[in-house]
Amino acid sequence: MFAVVAVACADDTTAMTSGSEASTTASTAGPDTTTGPTTTDAQTTTAPEPTGASTITTVTTASTTEPATTTDPVTTTDPTTATTTDPTTPSTTEPATVSTTDPETTGGGVCGVEGDTVSAELAQMGKPVACGPLEFTGTRISPQKGPVWQLDGCACGDNCLIPDPWTLSVSAPAAWLPLMPACPRIVVDRVEGFGGCQFAAISVWDLQAPGEPAVYHAGHGLSPTQAGAAELTVTPQSVETCDCMGCCQPAELWDLQFTLGGADVTLTEGESAPLGQRNAINFESHHIGLCDAPLDVHWAIRKPA
Repeated sequence: MFAVVAVACADDTTAMTSGSEASTTASTAGPDTTTGPTTTDAQTTTAPEPTGASTITTVTTASTTEPATTTDPVTTTDPTTATTTDPTTPSTTEPATVSTTDPETTGGGVCGVEGDTVSAELAQMGKPVACGPLEFTGTRISPQKGPVWQLDGCACGDNCLIPDPWTLSVSAPAAWLPLMPACPRIVVDRVEGFGGCQFAAISVWDLQAPGEPAVYHAGHGLSPTQAGAAELTVTPQSVETCDCMGCCQPAELWDLQFTLGGADVTLTEGESAPLGQRNAINFESHHIGLCDAPLDVHWAIRKPA
């Protein structure tokens, strides 16, 4: 009887010795080594005892149901597990990287939001012209409201035998389209830019109301038409700048100050207000900071009906 006990104790000593070596191997094989109680059980499983299988069974059951293995930082010792859980980590840091490429949402705040735009095209049928200012004077032969007007180069009141057809189209929100006079003078400035000749500004005067300001001014940028500069100024007032990674300059948001015929008003982006006998609107007024990018500035001044 004593002999059997002595042999069992000797075997236990051997199991504890070999278990320390086996526990090192077991730590690489699974997450059970991360908890104290399961380490001792894992040592007994390496003993060459016939009963070791039952010990392994109880350890396996404990490690399977142990919730601590899901929260224990095993990813520091198990590269495979780290690789599995790492894809969620870049996704949490990606918005910061993406936001730095969007100059309107980085740095000091949101430097402007996208707003409505305005553009215009004036064309004389069958006569293409070089990029630059284009002027029309004559007669409107289509209804007063656009956005497309049919025109004739024949002066108002004249009986011209040969027609001189022109077309004007304006792209803007309906409430900010011009009401075309019967006898208009129309000037459209165009400049070279990305993609060729681009709209810069438009001015429309009523030839039957000499001396009055234009019934319509609108532009893409900070300048009215060259013909309209004598009566209208558009002045930007800096509101905020924002960092723009990889850009030539910081992004910037402006208010626009309009001065027309002695009247003056300053409008924030998206705001409208009376300007003397006219109404003015600042559709958008900011710059994203990208190299050679056009200004995101659109505005209009309109004589109400």
